[in-house]
Amino acid sequence: MCKNECLLGYLEVLRQTLENYGIPISLYPDKYSVFFPPKKVDDHITVEEQLNGREKGVTQFGRIVEELGIDMFPASSPQAKGRIERLWETLQSRLVTEFRINKITNVDEANKFLISYIEKYNSKFSVEPTNKKTVFLKLPKRYNLDELLCVRFERTIDNAGVFSINNSKFQILDKSLPPKTKIQVYISQKIGMRVKSNNKIYDVEPLEVVSKDQIDNNKLDYHQWIPNVVIKLINEYYLKDAKAS
Repeated sequence: MCKNECLLGYLEVLRQTLENYGIPISLYPDKYSVFFPPKKVDDHITVEEQLNGREKGVTQFGRIVEELGIDMFPASSPQAKGRIERLWETLQSRLVTEFRINKITNVDEANKFLISYIEKYNSKFSVEPTNKKTVFLKLPKRYNLDELLCVRFERTIDNAGVFSINNSKFQILDKSLPPKTKIQVYISQKIGMRVKSNNKIYDVEPLEVVSKDQIDNNKLDYHQWIPNVVIKLINEYYLKDAKAS
């Protein structure tokens, strides 16, 4: 559960699916902006993407399922995916009562409760399939889920190893990368912000004023805190309500 319907929640569901079952053949979501970009985004495909054969824009979630080889196509109405809609109707009725009985009052408590509730629910309502052979594919060991399930951008660094995202500038702490190097920028709540180039991971720091209180509270250890500017990016790309887009 999340505070609203956002990329973070869907990536966590995908993480659990990959870890517990493997890679699904296809996904059948609705048309929210987490899964499919607005039509106007199709006009903003880069020249490099066009040369690589891309004809339509893709969201961060769409890019991830592409890398996993998962087909994804949209449902045009709730009735098109009736089973999941009936499940939500059941859960939205039952869970409210279950939470009240178990004195659950926040999202963290709810998510801990759901671990055991899933087994309880399935024991009562699940139906054994006639054919138990799974069609999920085993997740290859080459995938690092913390790296895969990230918002990712491609950037080119300048002579000082600096790049920008949303008008905020960041500097790579390692000085070994030459100017004009193309890099992949990874952002998530789990790792903060990291940069990857030639299969090597680099730490970065924001070129912004950091208050003394922030420095004291975090003891200058970059690995144990996330700068405010990165938190803003996480809020923009991870926690934004998909229904509000």
